[in-house]
Amino acid sequence: MTDSTEEKRETTFSSPPPPDVAPRLRTVKHPIPFSRLDPDAVKVVRRLSRFGYQAYLVGGCVRDILLGRGPKDFDVVTSAMPAEIRRLFRNCRLIGRRFRLAHLLFKNRKIIEVATFRRTPTSEDDVSGTHAAENLFGGEADDAIRRDFTINALMYDVGSKEIRDWAGGLDDIEAGVLRTIGDPDRRLQEDPVRIVRAVKFSVRLDLEIEPELRAAMHHHAVLIDTCAPARLTEEILKLLRSGAAADCIDLLREVGVLSQLMAGLTNCPEFVGDPRGALRVLGAADEIAATGRTVTDPVLLAALLYPSCREILTAGGDTAKELDEALARLVAPMAFTRRQMARVRQVLLAQRRLAGGPRKRRSRKILDREYAAEAIDLLELAAETTEEHEQAERWHRLLASRYSSRPTPTPEDLDAAVRPRRRRRRSRRRRPKPKAEGDKS
Repeated sequence: MTDSTEEKRETTFSSPPPPDVAPRLRTVKHPIPFSRLDPDAVKVVRRLSRFGYQAYLVGGCVRDILLGRGPKDFDVVTSAMPAEIRRLFRNCRLIGRRFRLAHLLFKNRKIIEVATFRRTPTSEDDVSGTHAAENLFGGEADDAIRRDFTINALMYDVGSKEIRDWAGGLDDIEAGVLRTIGDPDRRLQEDPVRIVRAVKFSVRLDLEIEPELRAAMHHHAVLIDTCAPARLTEEILKLLRSGAAADCIDLLREVGVLSQLMAGLTNCPEFVGDPRGALRVLGAADEIAATGRTVTDPVLLAALLYPSCREILTAGGDTAKELDEALARLVAPMAFTRRQMARVRQVLLAQRRLAGGPRKRRSRKILDREYAAEAIDLLELAAETTEEHEQAERWHRLLASRYSSRPTPTPEDLDAAVRPRRRRRRSRRRRPKPKAEGDKS
């Protein structure tokens, strides 16, 4: 990164910063090529700026560009209030109770997330209401220092082509270090989910965890139990989709978090004896994801649990009930949805039928199931020998040929498939009219 101009200056805060944070604005001229920016996100920033609001690209998109990676999404931070954002954009939808955010909807289901500057509460604020503390709005400096890691507090001014750094994130990116903004003990106690996020960023971005932060992660791992189950589930799934899931799970085990999330999994003989070997199937999923292939959440979860369930799946007889008990024990106390675990169960049980190969007609019936592709993906991931890899390839070819042999549906077929079926009205027996007085018929 080349710095053509650099400026450092002090600023005032809407609320006093924590005593362990010494923020100072550093602006660095860094004209990011327009081709690396999302054109819709740039339009959002420029429209907000045109109406007199501060607006910057923020967080992961700026961080990933500086690290030479392709950003997955682009987020915007602004001084405009959520209601003001909605008035400026017809494609706006306000969401969230914990964090009030604006989602701007674009073509191809793309969403640009726009957040208002937030600040930490003071003694004068009334935070007795639900999620009141998370929806106190402030200034740019307040918003930057309340973020979790220095590398996530970077903002990019599209107009001036400057990077605005309040927490030393530029220095940490150049040094390849992951550091919290302020004291790591305080920041992890505020939100223990940051331990999982630190693991994900460290592995995926190849950053070294600062020694003080690593010690705090070990010390506060037990606080994971106090986090909302839905947030933990979301972060674990993001970690599994990161393309470095095996290394992330192994680091979670090292810092003591995995035993809090999935105690049954870490106590299995496979994990106790050879942790890296128990993650071999999940590592194979990372290799496939690196080629651009999509690996679904059920396959990733099944890949994580498969080594601990393999003995049950290879046993004779009906082992469905035993597998259900094993899955409940392995993932506890994680709160994966019933639908997610049902699909994981189907994918795992299908391995017994797939292992026999596609020669038998009964085995080929599995291709009609909606989970057939995911089950074959897991068979490929778990394959160890050349013969097993070839068998998985035969299943893939057979499934592909079955889909290619089906006729392409016509517009009339698609219309008939989505057309609602008319509901037949029940006929009512017509009651006889009452006879008029004097009518003898």
